[in-house]
Amino acid sequence: MKKSPWHQIKKIKLLLSFFGLKDLDLIRRYSTDTFFETFSDETHLRSAIDWLGQAQDVNLDGGVSVIYSLRNGWDISYPETTGYIIGTFIAYGLLIKKDEYIYRAKRMGNWEISIQAPSGGIISRPGEPIIRVFNTGQVILGWCALFEQTQDESYLQSAIRAGDYLLQTQEDDGRWIKDTYCGARTYHSRVDWALLRLWQFTGEEKYASAASKNLHWVIEQQTQSGWFKNCGFNQEDPITHVIGYTLRGLIESYEIDVSYNLKLLDKDFFPLIKKTVDAICGLIEKYQVSRENGLIPSSFNEYWSSHDKHTCLTGNVQLSIVLRRFGHISKQISYNPYADLLLNAAKKMQIINTNISQVRGALPGTYPINIGYLPYSYPNWATKFLADALMLKMNDEIKLLS
Repeated sequence: MKKSPWHQIKKIKLLLSFFGLKDLDLIRRYSTDTFFETFSDETHLRSAIDWLGQAQDVNLDGGVSVIYSLRNGWDISYPETTGYIIGTFIAYGLLIKKDEYIYRAKRMGNWEISIQAPSGGIISRPGEPIIRVFNTGQVILGWCALFEQTQDESYLQSAIRAGDYLLQTQEDDGRWIKDTYCGARTYHSRVDWALLRLWQFTGEEKYASAASKNLHWVIEQQTQSGWFKNCGFNQEDPITHVIGYTLRGLIESYEIDVSYNLKLLDKDFFPLIKKTVDAICGLIEKYQVSRENGLIPSSFNEYWSSHDKHTCLTGNVQLSIVLRRFGHISKQISYNPYADLLLNAAKKMQIINTNISQVRGALPGTYPINIGYLPYSYPNWATKFLADALMLKMNDEIKLLS
């Protein structure tokens, strides 16, 4: 990847403005796109969790700061991603047997209750009255995880109110168009997963029925190659972040469908998921953004081709989860090496050995850090999915709840 001298100078100046001379090695590695030292999975996991804890603590409301930007610092707490970070903290607390992380998850869930809209939906950002369907589904996942862990009815009641909002907003054909970022999207399969989780705790068939209707629409968007129409933001080719969202929602919905014999679709959708998962494995074999295997391009068109010279690290760790979860469900360990390639490459993008707490343990949104998905930034969901991918690798029986 050749860059102009001026491009490099601008990049180094921005890095110097943040780091100063505190960590010349960090500046050198960022400016030359050199990878960072890796450690054990446990060390990377603990560092990721510590950073997420810091992202929660910088704001006093109990939510998790949406992002750390090298330009603008910490941002406000973000309802959508705080919703699914709840599950990460519960899983980690159970893994290491420490109640501290359950307490943190409860603070997140209580904050979400305090900002829930009168309609039951979840706002996009505090102070903005925009309600989003997708955000609502992600917070339902968090509340269901908290109810399962604590049996506190307040979480379930909030989830029910949110689920009822989703049903009221849904179109007759199963799509969600209103209160969305850019219309009906296949990544709303994660909303289906949330509704099915709600069905598990309430037994209310209306939630499973709503999930079924949208799952039918999502599956109809799949092409012969396994690519999904209406997957990307607006009219853009989908990035791996939203491809990962779509697949994860389908996989988790499939597992609930099979476990309870719900027959959500009129056909077996396991082969349909497998078609896309196998396509992803082919992309990992074919592409690498740099010399490192496991760094695939950020986006792909309908032919599964890409000209991107950057990689969406968020999407890479999501796809690592997808591949390992699919391998576990299908009892085919052949998917694990592909999951490992994505995860091991991402670990090289996570800074462990630094005294700069704002970035220690965090995963950037993109590589190289100056171009692509959320440049010069560390979105909380990138680190959340990195932590999930590490926990799943360490113990594929662990319950990842979001």
